[in-house]
Parts: sequence; C-alpha cells; structure tokens
Amino acid sequence: MNRLDPELLQRSFVKLTATFPKRLTSLYISLRTGHAPLNKYLHRIGKIESPQCPQCQRTEETVHHFLLSCPFYQRERRILTNALGRKTSSISFLLTDPNATPHLVRYINASDRLKTTFSEVPLPRKPPD
Repeated sequence: MNRLDPELLQRSFVKLTATFPKRLTSLYISLRTGHAPLNKYLHRIGKIESPQCPQCQRTEETVHHFLLSCPFYQRERRILTNALGRKTSSISFLLTDPNATPHLVRYINASDRLKTTFSEVPLPRKPPD
C-alpha cells in the first residue's frame, strides 16, 4: 500500500478519515490508489473490454478524468467549483482537504457513476467537540 500512495497511512490521512463512515473511507482509498471502479482500472483487471469513458468516449476513464475533465459531469463539476473555487482542479486538494470532502461526496453522488459499488456515499460525521 505504501508504494501506491506513500501518504495513505500517514497521520494526515488517518486523521482525515477518522470520522468517515467505512464506505467513504473505502471510496477515498480506491480513488487515491487508482483502484476506483472506473473503466481504466476495470479494464486492467479484466472485468471489462474497454478502458474508455462510458460517457464521453474521448479518453480512458481514470480518476483524473472522472473528477476533473469528463464533459458529461460538467454541471456537477461546476457546482463543486462554485463551492471550492480554483482548488477544485487539484485531485490532491479534493482527496486531502477536509473542507473539500462534503462537496466531493456530493459530486460523486450526483454523478451516479460509482453507485453500483458504493451506493449513496454518506457524508462524514462531525468530529466530537
């Protein structure tokens, strides 16, 4: 795991996900390691025939493509950008900043792309005072 994402098991990631429901933690790990159930990964493990994005057919469906560039999710991405500003164009920001988490979860849920695997992803719980 450390070779895939050296910061995954660091205190910052553990702290970030401490109040996450298990499904959300699982989603974050899969997005950060590139093992999210998107076509590039599913093709690599032999589950589907093509790594192409099922929505736009322009390129391989990677985490980067799904979160930052697929034109099919332009509306959802605009809502995310309105909430978080220019930082939205950084996968690192989206997957490490606690302020981005609820907005990212809303984006993922609105896209319906990962519902088959993760159902409706719950928002993180508020940490106790």
